[in-house]
Order: sequence, then structure tokens, then C-alpha cells
Amino acid sequence: MAERDDGSRASERIRAVSMPPITGVMDMVRQMRADGRQVYSMAQAAPWYGPPQGALELLGARLGDLSVHGYGPDPGFLSTRRAVAGDLLERREIELDHRSELHITCGASQAFLSALIAVTDAGDPALVIDPWYFDHVFAIRFTDLELRVASMVGAPGGWTFPRAAVEAELRRGLRALVLVNPGNPTGCALNEEELHWVAEATADAGCFLLIDETYERFNFTGSQWHPWQEQDRSPHCLTFGSFSKSLGIPGWRIGYLFGDASLLEQALKVQDSAVICPPTPSQLLVESSLKQLGWVEEKAAAVRTRLNLCRKAMSEAGGLEWREPGGGFFTLAALPEGMDDTDAAMRLLEEHGIATIPGSAFGPGGVGHLRVSFGCLSDEEMAPALDALSRVRF
Repeated sequence: MAERDDGSRASERIRAVSMPPITGVMDMVRQMRADGRQVYSMAQAAPWYGPPQGALELLGARLGDLSVHGYGPDPGFLSTRRAVAGDLLERREIELDHRSELHITCGASQAFLSALIAVTDAGDPALVIDPWYFDHVFAIRFTDLELRVASMVGAPGGWTFPRAAVEAELRRGLRALVLVNPGNPTGCALNEEELHWVAEATADAGCFLLIDETYERFNFTGSQWHPWQEQDRSPHCLTFGSFSKSLGIPGWRIGYLFGDASLLEQALKVQDSAVICPPTPSQLLVESSLKQLGWVEEKAAAVRTRLNLCRKAMSEAGGLEWREPGGGFFTLAALPEGMDDTDAAMRLLEEHGIATIPGSAFGPGGVGHLRVSFGCLSDEEMAPALDALSRVRF
């Protein structure tokens, strides 16, 4: 079809961004299942479990209250912010003023967008770690920032944080560094020395540090240290995360953003424009769920069991090379040299009924890899899915 020139063509900025690859893969999964095919989805990082039953029952008892269906405060209910701040203090010694230093958001992606816009202007350089999480790159492109990349190196032992490349970019001048810890798609979990270095290096360079901690409850080998555990808290650091994985509620679209009060005051303008306020029922569900002591830890232990079983299955497969994740829901596994990752993903889906995501969706460093999610397999799916994975031959 010829491009329209009547002024109604979409912007170059938006046309330069492709749809998230997960969308097409999950559409195929649904279609294959509708056709009666057995498909094991190891593509989307959607937990196999839902929220705590007790929390659901408490919420159900409140649904008759009309206030549950109305708007809430833009930054979230004080009671929800108090509960989230209390959880961070108790588990990680991160002390927040829940009234001014914490927002409840519509998931981590909206929190990131609010933080990014609050600290950057068009044309500012923003650095991501490759392989990257594509939603972060989309947001950087939407906001007309200069995308810069520091690439990790993958090996069977895992993915290595590219300290030298980050240091070089900081010397060039950066406005923002985006850090996902544990990483998506790599599962890379930074140790305490690495976290201290990146916090100090960005502060010294006058660069904002935006930390995505969506998978912090599934950090198996890295450090739980955070700059705000220190008495002299880092005002250049904005941190965001999600309850989608930890509480099993991706459809409820609920997350958080915390940082310096003056920056959050600006970020709230973005939140009000984009979503007005976080969902009221979701906030109530989070409050109740956080009271279920030990529940998330039990799910995290089950994710780690799946990690170990996936490693074993992949060791028996042919042509898939395991990359050890330090946390999160997936591994970014290497394919035989020269194999196209999109073709490989299609073969896995069509021949073995296993849905994965081509690594090229996550940037140049992901080319020749597949993101394989073990954190979404139910108890019933786990054995047959991993048996199918072990029989893969490339």
C-alpha cells in the first residue's frame, strides 16, 4: 500500500517502534490452543499462581462498597503507600516517607515512564544495558531521547555487567542510566560491589540512576543492597517495581515508584496525565497480600526450583546453551552460531509446542539467543514442558 501524504500518516517516531514481540507470540499460542494443540508457554513472564486466597476474600467482601469503584488519590492511597513503605523497611532497611517519597503506579512500565520524563528533556542521552528490556527502549524513543547502549557479554556462567562500557558512557556525558536488577531478559543479578559502584559513578557524573526492581523478590544470587539503605540517601536515584510477579497479579496493573520528594512531585504530573490514579481495587489487594507473611518467599522458592529443573532439561537438549540467571523468571539461552533466533523460536513452537521469545527482540546482544521463561510453568505443566524442552535438537 502506498504511504499516505495527506497529513494523516502516523509520526516517524511511533512508526519507528515495532510492536512488542510478545504480542505476536502469545497470539500464536492462543490460536494453537484454540486449534487443540498442546502448547507450553515459556514466553511471557506471567506467574502460574494468583494472589493469596485470603487477600482475595478480604477484597471480595469490600466490593459492595461504592468507594472501591471510584477514583483514588493520584499517588495512591496513604494506607497502600504506608504498607509498601513498611514492607521495604522491614525486608530491606529502605526507609521512605510514604507521604512524599513513594507513589503507587499502574505497574512498573508506567512508573518508568513517569520517572524518565521527570528527569530528562528531548535529546538527552539515556543508557540501557544490552540485552535490554524493550519497553524501556520504547519509552526512550517515544520521548525523543538519545538512546545509548552498553553491551553485556554472555557465557554459560551468566551475563557480565559491562562496567567498562558504562564508565566510558558516563565520561561522554549521560542524563540517565537505566538498570534492571535482576535483569530482564538475562536474569543478571548484580553483587554489592557492582551496585555500590554504579550508584557512586552515576552520582559523581551527575547522571540519574533509574532502577527497575520488578524481580527483586526473585533475586537468588545477587545483593539486596540499595543506595537508599545508606543514611546519606542518593537523590539522583529513582527506583520502581511491580507486584505483578511477586503477588501473581499482572492483570491488576499495580506497581510503585520511590525517590526524592521533589522529583516525585514532578513525576506525579505524568501519572495524572497518563492514568490519573492507580486502580483502587488493586491497591486494596496489595495491602491485604503484603500481610500474608512468608507467602511470596514460598513462591520465590518454587521459582528457583523451576530454574534448577529448566537448567537440567536444557543440559539434555541439543543446541541450546544455558546462561545462568542470578534471579528473575528466565534464562537467555544461546543458540548454535549462525542460527536465526526467530526461526529457532518458530521451530520450538511448531515442533515441540514450546513458546519462547527470540533474543533479537532485546537488542543486538540478544541476537542468536532465546528467552526461555521457567517462572510461568504451573505444577501440572512443569514436567511435560521440561521433558519437551529436554528433547529439543537444533
